[in-house]
Amino acid sequence: MSAQINWGILGYARIARTQAIPAILASGNGRVHAIASRDPAKLAEAREQVPDVIGNATYAEVINDPAVTAVYVPLPNSLHRQWAIAALDAGKHVLCEKPLALDAAEAREMVSAAQHNERLLMEAFMYRYTDRTRQVKTILDSGVLGEIHHANISFRFLLDRPGTIKMQPGLGGGALYDVGVYPINLLGLVSNGALPSICHAEAEFTDGVDVNASVLLRYPSGLLATIHCGFNAFGQMGAEIVGTQGRLVIPDPFLGDAGELTLLTAQGTRSIPVVATDRYASQMRDFAAAILQGRAPQLSPDESIRNLEVLDMIRASLKAH
Repeated sequence: MSAQINWGILGYARIARTQAIPAILASGNGRVHAIASRDPAKLAEAREQVPDVIGNATYAEVINDPAVTAVYVPLPNSLHRQWAIAALDAGKHVLCEKPLALDAAEAREMVSAAQHNERLLMEAFMYRYTDRTRQVKTILDSGVLGEIHHANISFRFLLDRPGTIKMQPGLGGGALYDVGVYPINLLGLVSNGALPSICHAEAEFTDGVDVNASVLLRYPSGLLATIHCGFNAFGQMGAEIVGTQGRLVIPDPFLGDAGELTLLTAQGTRSIPVVATDRYASQMRDFAAAILQGRAPQLSPDESIRNLEVLDMIRASLKAH
């Protein structure tokens, strides 16, 4: 059997149960060693999903387990900084759900802890592991679009789960934190990692959290970008990138399903096929491989800080008016 790492999971959250744990089981280089939950019923369910898993009542038991190599953090956004730093200080590598933190200052603290403890820290943007994203990056890097002047990216869905933490401001709820971070991250690829120079945002709020937001960003290169996110209306996910020489249309940019991109240039319209990708398993596999091989994973901490710097600008614009 090839080398494997032992994962510890902080909480039996929905994303852990439906995505992360199956992904680890499918990764080939990782096993689910320990899961923490204060709910005995959830621990019992976890043992049905992973029969040999160690069930722990506290997060501290998981991060202090000497057999745990890496910790996956699917906790509410407001708890990411606290428990990621605690795990890093305990000598564990950390894969943390997006957003990495509530703001760039928190993210810098987390990155500093990772560097101090010589451990890996990565934000779990699973869409970056899809064939769709690889194809988009290849097209961007080729220069076929010319100078990029406009991008329009949307990610919204209708949230109909009562009692969800996504609607609790004290836990870091809201559409910008939940789905708005995806368009922001994709804009990082489009802009080659630049920060916008001007930001204007408008949002609709319910119960203290943003449920619908539109943002205009201007980048130093002249790129004007618009992003839309929300969870109070029918689902929408798509992206369009327009340059002087062409236009790229990306349906479902954050999914791993098979499909196609559409590239329009003066030479005509071309469809680019996209194959299905198990984005969660690919992410878990790469992070574990990075640990085993002593290399960096696909997403850098600097990118996560930049993502939150943009989000900080958006939130500041909302407060300004």
